[in-house]
Amino acid sequence: ESPSSGVPAGVTVCQLSLVSASPGALGDELLLTRLERGAEPLSVRIATRHGQAPLSEVLQEFERIQREQREANGCTERREWWERRSRLDLRMQSLIQSLDQEVLGCWRGLLLPRDPGNSPLDEQELSQLLRELQE
Repeated sequence: ESPSSGVPAGVTVCQLSLVSASPGALGDELLLTRLERGAEPLSVRIATRHGQAPLSEVLQEFERIQREQREANGCTERREWWERRSRLDLRMQSLIQSLDQEVLGCWRGLLLPRDPGNSPLDEQELSQLLRELQE
């Protein structure tokens, strides 16, 4: 039985996993797995340590934003709270753009659901593409 057999028809499940070559280390590789009913699972390993935004740095920035948000929640002065919140929102927006453009890059299309009535590749073209990607 295929892992994707439990996925309802018309639903696409994407899983993002952080992986590292060393146990316990913060990894700089992202494993993107896509599951759809009637299709073999597709997994892509995305190495980010040599890119403009290594994933470990992106995650560290995310943790800093979360910590600063918790600190801002304790602020009692309304104006200061909004100023902090606005700065954090801008940093979060920048972080999301960095993830999208520099970490996922061309692979972000795998996160999109398939349009069942408009397959851009026929089965033969898709098989050829998958063979090329696996090389």
